[in-house]
Amino acid sequence: MADAEVEIFWPSSLPSTPALEQRDALREAGVTATCMLRPTRRGAADAVLVLLTSAVLEPFLSALFQRLAEEAHKGLKAFVDGLLRDGRDGAAPPEGVVVESATGGRVTFTADLPEQAYEQAVGLEACGDRWIWDSRRAMWTPA
Repeated sequence: MADAEVEIFWPSSLPSTPALEQRDALREAGVTATCMLRPTRRGAADAVLVLLTSAVLEPFLSALFQRLAEEAHKGLKAFVDGLLRDGRDGAAPPEGVVVESATGGRVTFTADLPEQAYEQAVGLEACGDRWIWDSRRAMWTPA
């Protein structure tokens, strides 16, 4: 984990407080973390992009979020919830958080995910694929 880094790309159209708070939480857990503002794109939904220097999501997420909470999936949920909080300065929260590994594996988290989604995400092997939660099947599926 010493070489791991996290970059949070936050939509510039939203108040930056949630992103800065989560960046600070990562830093307190011993992770090198930065936060950068992304320009607003017309017609595109606001989403947070979280880039990981780790090639594989599972070991990184597991190690990182075990530092933030007793159980890795609860730490992951707390991190995502912290970025998707409602009511900051009257602005609508981002639509989702996209976590991307160094190999291009992308997992999209939204505010309405059940606990089971976070439990499965910690063990997800997402190298090179884009993953979304399929609520009908109650599992992560390639997009």
